[in-house]
Amino acid sequence: MNHETLYRRGSQIFAGAASALRANDWSRSQSDVVGLRYFVTSSVWGHWAACGLFLYEVSHHIGDETAKYSAYLMLLLPMMVFNGFMHHRLRTNRAFSWLWLRILYALDILLVSYWLATSGGFEHPFIYVFYYPVLAALAVFLAPFWHTLALVTAVAAAYAGINLTVGEGVDFAANDHETLLARIAVMYVVVVVVNVAATFERMRRRQAEEHERALERERMELSHTIHDTAAQSAYMIGLGIDSARILAGNANPELAATLEETSHMSRSILWELRHPINMGGIYEGRGIGRTLRSHATSFTNITGVPAELTQTGFEPELSTEKTSLLFSIAHNALTNAYRHAGACRVAVDLAFGEDDIRLSVSDDGTGLPGDYTERGSGFANMSGTAERLGGRLIVEERGVMGGASVTCVIPMQREREERRDGIG
Repeated sequence: MNHETLYRRGSQIFAGAASALRANDWSRSQSDVVGLRYFVTSSVWGHWAACGLFLYEVSHHIGDETAKYSAYLMLLLPMMVFNGFMHHRLRTNRAFSWLWLRILYALDILLVSYWLATSGGFEHPFIYVFYYPVLAALAVFLAPFWHTLALVTAVAAAYAGINLTVGEGVDFAANDHETLLARIAVMYVVVVVVNVAATFERMRRRQAEEHERALERERMELSHTIHDTAAQSAYMIGLGIDSARILAGNANPELAATLEETSHMSRSILWELRHPINMGGIYEGRGIGRTLRSHATSFTNITGVPAELTQTGFEPELSTEKTSLLFSIAHNALTNAYRHAGACRVAVDLAFGEDDIRLSVSDDGTGLPGDYTERGSGFANMSGTAERLGGRLIVEERGVMGGASVTCVIPMQREREERRDGIG
């Protein structure tokens, strides 16, 4: 057999093993990405706590049995190194896979088994208990049920083998075998119960995600429908009103004023229809910068008031919910500038900094009255939306352009943490 054949067969074996372990897509996120983030964090800190307790115990006994506890430390060291490696990736927002957790908990099983084997096997009263949390943790993310059964069977066989061969073994005359079987049975019960519960939770999350995707499809379809029907009709009605206003001239001032007011109202309606239309682009995956640029252009075309977007910094990957909430704040601020401020120019500033995201809408209009918070619910709604984003709303009655200025500030640290929730 030549080297090329050996290499090909070795590659096939490795690919098969990677596929069986689901490692062939190293950075692919599973459906339960939030659960993965939570589980990785809990596992890392749980292992640091366990290592601390173990090192404390070793420091009190290493003088009595130096060789044995030194061997414990030699086995504990790889687990600590790997846990530190995972902690580093967690802190630096690197990609994860369920395979990382499998490796970590496999090291746990090896460590517990060695500890049991060097402590007299069945003679030790409590070491076997450490198998249970490790098996329960593995059962959470070993989705196929037969994988779970294979795992617990292998661990049970190793546990039984250690107890039968180490120390004085199992005393069948004293019915120690019944205790051994009971402990193994508990292993199966723990793993099966946890796996079933985790499977139901994954199903519940999958159904929730499918429901959310269905809602997003409905919103996109609604956006297209509004664009093709209501928005087009409102646009044509506005053109008709503007034509009637020109034809009427100034011969009848009352009629001219009525047509002018009706034209303004039609433009307001057409502008409000742009909110669900451009929101549809967000559900299709469009970012906040691109969406606001298109919205500012629509504002200029519909109202005749120039609106310009200025964007600085690198736009992070925001969730659909965050993008839609930011968009709603900008839309409401633009609406206020058109309807109430009498603005001749509007500026939209979107800044992505190291510490926060800032969205500002400023105009050169009449500014805000002192009792603006009591006039309607627009600013209360924007403030509530900013709080839902984890940030705050800053309102200036007289901003940099002379008119009102509305700014939403979102902490960037919150964004980094939420992006880590999506590691796969």
